[in-house]
Amino acid sequence: MPEASSAQFSTVPLPTPSSIHAHFDIRFIEGLLISLFFRCMAALLNFAHRREEGIKWWLVFYTLAMFSFVTVYTGMNLYIQSISFIDNRQDVPAYSPRASGPLNYQHNFRQTSLGLIPNTMFNLNNWLADGFLVGSLFDFAHTLPGV
Repeated sequence: MPEASSAQFSTVPLPTPSSIHAHFDIRFIEGLLISLFFRCMAALLNFAHRREEGIKWWLVFYTLAMFSFVTVYTGMNLYIQSISFIDNRQDVPAYSPRASGPLNYQHNFRQTSLGLIPNTMFNLNNWLADGFLVGSLFDFAHTLPGV
């Protein structure tokens, strides 16, 4: 029979109030994002407000693309975060200068083709947002007198 000191016990950490609060914040923010998306789409597709101009379909598709990129980015980041803490990720070689564990697994995973998806989605979303701001700035500049 092995001694009690050599036995290894597995413990499952109990959720702390701060982790419960963090999960609430994430769900709240995701719900806020989804509700804002549907409010924007309802405003863009409302015929009563757009009698003269009609529906700006490019803006509808633009909003849909931005929402899709953010959703894929958030989903993939949460997936990477969750799989990095399972199965006791100690799969780093002994000669590696990096420490083993979840952070090393995330670093190695982000260098794979599947790990590039969140970064690509984030960059595409930023380009769309920046392009919209620059376009709005040019539209505003053309409304100024003397320009």
